[in-house]
Amino acid sequence: MAGLDEFANRMSRISVEVEGGVEQAMKDCAVAVTRTVINATPVDTGRARSNWTAELDQAFQKLFPAHVPGEKGSTATANAEIAIERAEAAIEQFDIGKNSSIHISNSLPYIGALNDGHSKQAPADFVKLAVMDGLATVRNAKILKD
Repeated sequence: MAGLDEFANRMSRISVEVEGGVEQAMKDCAVAVTRTVINATPVDTGRARSNWTAELDQAFQKLFPAHVPGEKGSTATANAEIAIERAEAAIEQFDIGKNSSIHISNSLPYIGALNDGHSKQAPADFVKLAVMDGLATVRNAKILKD
């Protein structure tokens, strides 16, 4: 029986390691998507960049004014930095034992038009490109340590 107990203990340790590896991969993917999508979002007043949010278990439904209001993209970097910082703080709270998902969303009514290429500042489908960047980030994730 010692062999079976040892095997059960080893499997239990591996399951904890897998859970931790999956949790970290989810966080890494969400951070990559967040950074890419925020930085790719076209900027005029800063409102579109400011409305990207990360929430656990459900999408954020409200709207924000620009974190740092501006004109003609004058506050693009400042709004991106604040939005990324806030999103990363939410993502860091993800716990695979308590949460089921990380939602990265933007509730602005015109975010779809921007993603469709309405602005010459960003290519169409910049959201899809950000998701692909997130997937590339975790493609070779180490779920189990050697």
